[in-house]
Amino acid sequence: MAQKSALLLGATGLTGGHLLYLLLESEEYHTIYIYVRRTLGIQNPKLKEIIIDYNSYEGTVDADTVFCCLGTTIKIAKTKEAFKKVDQDYPVKIAQLQFNAGSKRFLVISAMGAASDSLFFYSRVKAEMEKLLSNIGYPKLFIFRPAIITGERNENRSGEKIATGIFEILNYILIGPLKKYQSVSAKAIASCMLSYSCNNQVHGRVIISSDRIKDFE
Repeated sequence: MAQKSALLLGATGLTGGHLLYLLLESEEYHTIYIYVRRTLGIQNPKLKEIIIDYNSYEGTVDADTVFCCLGTTIKIAKTKEAFKKVDQDYPVKIAQLQFNAGSKRFLVISAMGAASDSLFFYSRVKAEMEKLLSNIGYPKLFIFRPAIITGERNENRSGEKIATGIFEILNYILIGPLKKYQSVSAKAIASCMLSYSCNNQVHGRVIISSDRIKDFE
């Protein structure tokens, strides 16, 4: 019998889409809540779709586990402020709301280069997100730090396409200690997230890098 309920943020994205499919197929979860801006049109008895505006939403759901696959690029967001909202403010806001509502696990996609002293704004935002999430108090906080994420996206991210092509070549030489710099598929990240959410032996704040995620490819 399925015992868990989950809330998924970012179900319309590349990794979130794969994770939604896995959650709906999983025997571990009986109810899957998703926050979306518009309906996905998916018919499934386990799925509970909630249309929200992240800026004003203050609600919660009855979810043991929260999966956060929210993420954008500055090019798509248009401004650094808009990017920060999606990649830092929204995840932290929902994490706090759900913690107050009783959620015990929070799993989030960050980035390999997350660092507060990074030269890159993107990496500094990811590091701050991780710090703020760590201060909330989740008994289980799983932070996934993939390198380049591969897979077919709906939107055009030309820069990522170029980087993906380069990394497909570099993956053959990025071995041993350098394996964590290899590109990793969105499907693998989704599978890894689901696996960690079902692991009752791991507790606390855990960082999962690309080399560990690649075990799920």
